[in-house]
Order: sequence, then C-alpha cells, then structure tokens
Amino acid sequence: MAVRDSESQDLVEQVREATESGQQEQAAELLKQAVASNPNHAGVRRQLSEFLITNGFSEEAIQQLEKTTILSPDDPRPYIDLAYLLHQKKQYTDALKNLEFGLNLDPTNIRALLLKGELEELAGLNAAAEETYHRILQAEPYNIVSRLKLAALEIKQGESNRATPILRPICHNTAATIHQRSEAQWLLGVAYGAEQRWNDSVASLERAMKNRPDATADDWYRLAYASLQANDMEKVYPAVTKALSLNPLHTETNRLSSYLTQQSNMMNIQQASMYTPLQRPGFIGQAPQPIPVETLQPPQGWEKVGTLSISSAKINSR
Repeated sequence: MAVRDSESQDLVEQVREATESGQQEQAAELLKQAVASNPNHAGVRRQLSEFLITNGFSEEAIQQLEKTTILSPDDPRPYIDLAYLLHQKKQYTDALKNLEFGLNLDPTNIRALLLKGELEELAGLNAAAEETYHRILQAEPYNIVSRLKLAALEIKQGESNRATPILRPICHNTAATIHQRSEAQWLLGVAYGAEQRWNDSVASLERAMKNRPDATADDWYRLAYASLQANDMEKVYPAVTKALSLNPLHTETNRLSSYLTQQSNMMNIQQASMYTPLQRPGFIGQAPQPIPVETLQPPQGWEKVGTLSISSAKINSR
C-alpha cells in the first residue's frame, strides 16, 4: 500500500508540473494513471475530480466524486463539490441531499450554506432560505454574498424596509467588489421603488447602471418607469431608447414610448394653438386611441404601486 501511495503521489506531482506548464491533456492522463495505480486512494480521486471540474468535464467529475464519497465518507468536500455539479445539471433534489451530508460533517461551511439557501429559494422555501442566510451571518457577520442574497429575498417577499438597512452599508464597503457594490446599489433602487421613494430609486438605479454592463431591456425599463414616477422626464427618454435598442419588441417599453409620443404631440399642438387656433385639436385625420398612463405595467416587484403621479410631469418635445 505504501508503494502504491508513493507511486500515486509521484504521478500527482507530475500532474502539478504538467498543469503549470499548460500541458492539460498530459496532466489529465497522468491523473488517470494515478487513480488506476491506487483506485482506493480518496485523495487522488479528489484531485482528479478537481482537475476535471476546473477543465469543464462535469460528468467525469461527478463519477469521481461519487466514488470519493464512498472511499472517504467523513470528508465534507466531495459532497459539497458534488452538490454544486448536480445543481448545474438542475438535479436539485440530489444536490440538496449531498449538501445535507456535507453540512452534517461541516455545519458552518459557507459555500455549502450559500448553495443550500439558493436551492431552498428555487423550491419556494423562502422561510428556510432566510434561516440559512442568517446561519451564514452568525458564522460570518460581514459575509457580503449572504447579505445580498438575504436582501434580495426580503425584497421578493415584499419586505423592502428590511432590505434597505442591509444594502446601504454594502454600497460603500471597500471590502466588497465593484460588482457587489453595484448589485447592492441596484437592489437598493428596487427596494426604494417598492416603497415609492422614486427620487431615491432613480438615483440608486442610475449609479448601479454605471457598473452593470449586462443590463437588460427589463432593467432599463425599470429605470425609465422610476424616472417617470419621479417626473424626471430627462431620464425617461434615454432609458426608453436604451431598452428598445436591446429589445425592440419589449412590450411595456413600447407602450411607454407610445405614451411619451402621445404626450409630446399634445404639447406641440397646445403650443401651436397659441398662435393658430385649431378647429380640431389633436391629430390630423383619425386620432389614435390614447394610452391611459395607468395601464403601463410596473416592473416586477412593483406591481402593487398606486396610480402614477405624473399629472405635473413636464413632457419635452422630442
């Protein structure tokens, strides 16, 4: 057995050297030889699985991790790695089962708890997910990922007032990454919007957009809608333009665009009638059906918002 272990470790060292020199195929072959020379060595199998995960061979990694859990049932790491791979394959029940095994062995494993919370959210078990995120914060009070997940969950459950105190410190936390600060700023804007604090919502969403390169048409529509609610028309137009450039068929943005055009035309007509009285104010020929502003659909999470307060909005001609 000692000879086998020595041979396996020699091969593993060769794997390390091959990996560092960029010889991935050779490294993979050496790892397979190491496993073949000592198939009951859990450590070597684990190293092979890590290599396979890093290089995108998830199916092969799953096979190795399953064998590793049998060879080393008291090691939480293979269970947790296996759970992440099964999560990627959308095998959520099996992923959660392996997480439970891993957490029984290591109850405060942050990586496992984060995935557990995510899986609970996917299953609609929001109360359980909230408890899991609080477990993380008991172990690591300043864990930013958990704070962001907890705040997003509070917003989803209609508890925006509980999310804002969690998010504000992250926006200015230099220990957080730019992406994390941007995400906190965005969620804060969503929370403010849910509370109908429209000026605060616009300010937060705008700041987040500066570091949100993957912003969608839905995101830009949210900013446009908040700006409309805040009567900040100078910010509505560019947000609508950006949303339609990303998705020209975005339903609600098109409706908002039509509404803005309708209001701009009415403004032009009112201005013109000051100099040339019009017998029939409105459009030449058949007037299009006006779009009541109340029918514009709020972005997700803002569905319970009251009627739009834009009667005093200044619509500029465009």
